[in-house]
Amino acid sequence: MVRVTTNGSLFNYRYNLSKVTNNLNNSMMKVMTGREFNSYAADPAAATRAFKVHSSLNAINAQYSNNRTVLSKFESAWSNIKGMLDDLSNELGEVPALEGLNATNLSTLDSQAQVLRSGAEAIIQSMNARYDEDFIFAGSDNQEAPFAIDADGFITYRGVQIDNPVTLGSNYLTDPNDPTSTVINPDTKQPYTNNEMLKKWAEDDHLYVDIGLGFELDGNGEVIPSTAFDSAISGIDIMGYGVDGDGDPKNMASLMLRLADVFEGYDLESNTWNNGSYEDANRLVGKFLDSKSAMIDKHAELDAEAKFLNTNSTQLESNFDALNVELEDIERVDQVDAITELVWAQTCYSAALQVGVNVIPQSLIDYMR
Repeated sequence: MVRVTTNGSLFNYRYNLSKVTNNLNNSMMKVMTGREFNSYAADPAAATRAFKVHSSLNAINAQYSNNRTVLSKFESAWSNIKGMLDDLSNELGEVPALEGLNATNLSTLDSQAQVLRSGAEAIIQSMNARYDEDFIFAGSDNQEAPFAIDADGFITYRGVQIDNPVTLGSNYLTDPNDPTSTVINPDTKQPYTNNEMLKKWAEDDHLYVDIGLGFELDGNGEVIPSTAFDSAISGIDIMGYGVDGDGDPKNMASLMLRLADVFEGYDLESNTWNNGSYEDANRLVGKFLDSKSAMIDKHAELDAEAKFLNTNSTQLESNFDALNVELEDIERVDQVDAITELVWAQTCYSAALQVGVNVIPQSLIDYMR
């Protein structure tokens, strides 16, 4: 016959009571917090999965915020270009230009020139539009107003005259007062010219943003273009730059300024053109219409980018919702099961206390014998 000692009984009782008490506390915590676990040690596998899902949710939330910001920027750019095409280029550009070519309107050429010049200035102001604190059409350098009309009457982009035949071939200087402040072209090993720098700003000016395309860097720490979205909007790419074979500007606003110069040079009393000719004006009007068509194409590109961003926003929302559902499955308890578990834990705890009432006195009596 095996004799059960008092110490053994008390040890077993305390051990079992501790387990029952812990189970009761855990069950109560599940009901109160609605969580399957409240520490990594409680369920390491589930906690690891939950950590990964939380990290993914944080990443998607940041990507969604980036996407919405860039989308708003592109929608603002689209709206600005639409306003230029529908209002400024028409009422302040095309209409006065065509009216000026009408021989019956030669007496109003000065007025038409003023309208054209005002229209060009309005276009430049629109191209200096802001979204929040950033200039929309400034490419990657979005803290400085990109466009201006200088004292010589030329439009500038980041301080460079965009269609002055005299300066396009000159070396680009970061400091106009320092002839040594050139920028070396890595391909030619020679300083960039103004025309080359304008081309670089138009075609190779990037501001990459993570919007959930798999953002990655290459071995040189540079962003892999296919894994990010280029949020830079180059105003010089939209407007156009340089001169054509006739020495005429390629962008709409400069053509309006040049046409205004021609109109203002007409002398009504002597019926002579002193700053160009009627043929020059006619040629410039034709090129103005061509530049407007080119801007319409750029406007369509902005629309396509905005639609892509809008679709991507919807996709990110779907991914966010799916991850939240997965997180709920990992972390959240079934309330019915949790309450049932709590009731059972309370029953076990009450039974353990009842056992204690019987076990402890018997053990003392047994000890006294």
